[in-house]
Formats: sequence, structure tokens, C-alpha cells
Amino acid sequence: MEGFRNFTSAMDRASYYSSKWQNCDDKEVFSYAEMMLLAAHLDKKYPLSEKTWYVVFPDGEICMLHEDFDEIVPMFKPLNKDKISVKFTGDEFYPDSVKDEPVRKGKKNFCKYCGEALDEDTVYCPSCGKKVG
Repeated sequence: MEGFRNFTSAMDRASYYSSKWQNCDDKEVFSYAEMMLLAAHLDKKYPLSEKTWYVVFPDGEICMLHEDFDEIVPMFKPLNKDKISVKFTGDEFYPDSVKDEPVRKGKKNFCKYCGEALDEDTVYCPSCGKKVG
């Protein structure tokens, strides 16, 4: 079991053990690329407190641990044993056309792919997951 201060680092480690995960709450299934997009969003929007850690087990399970509690909360369970051969680094998953600025309507930003309203500093659309910033 290893502890990490951000979800992106936890995902990097978990990718040595699996390439698909299932959310423990709603049972939604995520690929490696989808998990890395989620990690970027979570790390930016919801940074961990100093007493909280993401924990990765040797089978690829990702959990959360708070130092003041004696319970590890499961977040994502691995669904296979496929290792990731090409690691996510960011822009290689998106063609150059995706790197354009988000569509602006008035003073708000909107995703040019799905139309979702975005905060000014949004990098990945929370609705469709595409890179917008």
C-alpha cells in the first residue's frame, strides 16, 4: 500500500496494476484516460487537506485515508490486470483543434463540445471531459 498527496500520482501508480476501474459508489466504469482526466479535475478543484491521502493497493485499488480516522474509504476497484504501456502525459490524447480557447458567450465560458458552462480557469470540461483550457 502506497500513499499519495494527489489523485494524479495515485493514478500513475494504479496504472501499473490495471487499466480499468469501477467507482465504488455508483459502479460507473472508467478507462485509464478517463481516470487521468478525472484526476486532473479533482486535483485542481478539490485539493486534499494535509491529513488526507489517496492510497493505492498492489492490486490497483484506490482508496482515501484520513489520518484522524482508522478507516480506509474505497473509491475505485480495479477491473482487470492489464498494465498501461503508454502513460498519460496530457496533450497527446487531444488533437491540436481541441487546444483552442473555450467558446465565449457573453462573460461566461462554455465548452465548445457540449455547451456546458465553465469557470474561467477550467482545463477539462466537467460534463464531457474534453480539454478546453
